This record gives sequence, structure tokens and C-alpha cells, in this order.
Amino acid sequence: MDAKNAELNAAVAGNGMSEAYVHFLQCSRQWRGFLDAMKQEFTAALPPQELRRLMVRVGRRFAQSHPLQARETLPQLEQEMNRIWSERDWGTVEIAQSDRELTINHQFSPLSAAFGAPDAEWSTGYLQGVYQQWFDTAGATGLKVETAKQSDQWGSARFRLVAA
Repeated sequence: MDAKNAELNAAVAGNGMSEAYVHFLQCSRQWRGFLDAMKQEFTAALPPQELRRLMVRVGRRFAQSHPLQARETLPQLEQEMNRIWSERDWGTVEIAQSDRELTINHQFSPLSAAFGAPDAEWSTGYLQGVYQQWFDTAGATGLKVETAKQSDQWGSARFRLVAA
């Protein structure tokens, strides 16, 4: 568990709120029935690897419909991504750069609350597709977004931008 998730767990315990309740709050109840029915149809019709490819395509489509404004630096790009996520209550992103890779940490998306931890293998593909499209559009062609850690119970996932 990373520091932010530990911090959230402590805050939840300190406020007398159960993890289940916080998890429930991450996805609006108006969407729960619809998303559960969609998940059941998806998982009945397609194996997890096909569902992941579908979610990557859905994520790319979202990113095409919500393009980033041009930015000069990585911190500005991160800020622009957070603007889009914030407008939709889809959590936050932190980008870190090392000599070998760029790490993309997305926290508090409603994916795990909407689809559940058992379906993180394929549902995390949505975020992977969004980030791939945004980085492609930003000029990072020839680089690939790969999943380093599937979404956890708080909707936090980690990706790497590496040479394709």
C-alpha cells in the first residue's frame, strides 16, 4: 500500500467511516445499476484480455473527445490532465520522471467502485487508453503506456511510459 492509500485508510478510520462506505462514494449511485449490468454483459461475452483491449479503445476515444491543451513542460501537462479529471470527479494524476521511464500514478478513479477489484485486470485498460492517447497527441509517439499496477480498492493505478 502506498503512502497516499495509507493516508486515506487512516483518515477513513479516524472519521469513523468504513472503507466500504468510502468505496461506495467513489461511484455515483445513479450509475451503479447500469454499470453492473454492463459489466455482467461484458464479462459474459468477452474474455478478460478482449475486455481490456475494448477498455483501452474506450479510453482512447475519451481522450480524443477531451484533448489536452498544448503544454510545454511535464508539470504543466500533469496539471492539464488533472484539470480534465477534476471536472469529472475522476481522481488525480501524478507524473514522475526517471532516467529510464515516466511513471503515471492515477489515484481515486471510480473504476474499482464501479466494476470491483476482480475486474481491475480489464477495467484499468480504460485509463491506459486515455493516457496512451494523450501522450501520443502530446508528441510521445513511439512510446507505450503499460500498466505497472492494476487499480486497487481506492481506484489507484500505476502506469509506465516506455519505449515501444
